[in-house]
Amino acid sequence: MSTVTMMPPWRNAAAELFAGKYGYGDIVPHDELLAAFYLPKPTGKRTFEEYDQWRLAVLAQQDALAEWLLEERNMMLVAVPGQGYRITPPEQQTEQALERGMKRVRKEINRMARQLHYVDRSALTHEQARANADALARAAWLKSQVNKSKRLRIGDDTKKPRKIGKGED
Repeated sequence: MSTVTMMPPWRNAAAELFAGKYGYGDIVPHDELLAAFYLPKPTGKRTFEEYDQWRLAVLAQQDALAEWLLEERNMMLVAVPGQGYRITPPEQQTEQALERGMKRVRKEINRMARQLHYVDRSALTHEQARANADALARAAWLKSQVNKSKRLRIGDDTKKPRKIGKGED
């Protein structure tokens, strides 16, 4: 019996590994995932460029598989260094997605703020300097809002809602 391989390679992994073999909470080992892609690791004398091209091809297939699993099977893959990829259980997916996304947002806001801060202001006109100062103020506001959301937790029902108005109810 011959093995039929599908293109693109991530479809092989989807068919072999996620048709009941692995479920929520399981870790899919790196070796098994690579074997399911049918992208043989370069052996023998290879240039760095050849190895890097293979590595990037594998990463592209992993990303495509993760997107397909998320959109079609509602399964989120999270890298477990040195082991493989963990299929996040649904009850943890919201918190992990929010945590990962907010981490990226904070990183980009910090990058933007640094780029706005380190401007040669002596080379700016008065209007350009004012635009830069306004942009810095917006970046600081965004940063404060993101940091505020970091302190809040999803489903944190321990805080009482604030009352609006002057009543003593």
